Amino acid sequence: MKKFLTLPVLLFVLLLFVGCNSQTAQVSPQKQSQKPIAVLIDDGNLEGQTADQRAELDRVLQWMERDIVKQLSRAGFDAKLLNSKKEFQAEMGVMWKMTVKNFNAGNRALRAFVGYGAGASSLDMTYTLVDAKGKKIEQWDDGVGSSKGGTYCAQTLNRRNVKRLADSL
Repeated sequence: MKKFLTLPVLLFVLLLFVGCNSQTAQVSPQKQSQKPIAVLIDDGNLEGQTADQRAELDRVLQWMERDIVKQLSRAGFDAKLLNSKKEFQAEMGVMWKMTVKNFNAGNRALRAFVGYGAGASSLDMTYTLVDAKGKKIEQWDDGVGSSKGGTYCAQTLNRRNVKRLADSL
């Protein structure tokens, strides 16, 4: 009986020793070579919005700010969110300005009860990439609609445009 227990116990101790002896404090090469980027999200001062539409846009943009930092980090960037254009400094690398061109919050009740695209949200943005000297490098527009709500629009735009940005820089 002791022979049957000895082998599994020895294997367990050996695996424990090998597992604990691995080097876990190394920084990945991707973290060392992250490109700096400053991100500014502008609400576009859209006119003609109701207080509810404005509140929904603010909620979507707050979510978008958190998500864009994650997406940029995954793509190899060291992102810093800016509150205004005045905060941008040359050592930040490039500035990526995202401006809301159009936002339609849609109708949650229609999305919930009718479905099939009824009450869909839409979000259109203008993206501008500026170098350290303030010179415009590139500008493009993108937009998306979703029957799932504004944050899904923001998520789709973030993923699509971070990929575009990573390919161009």
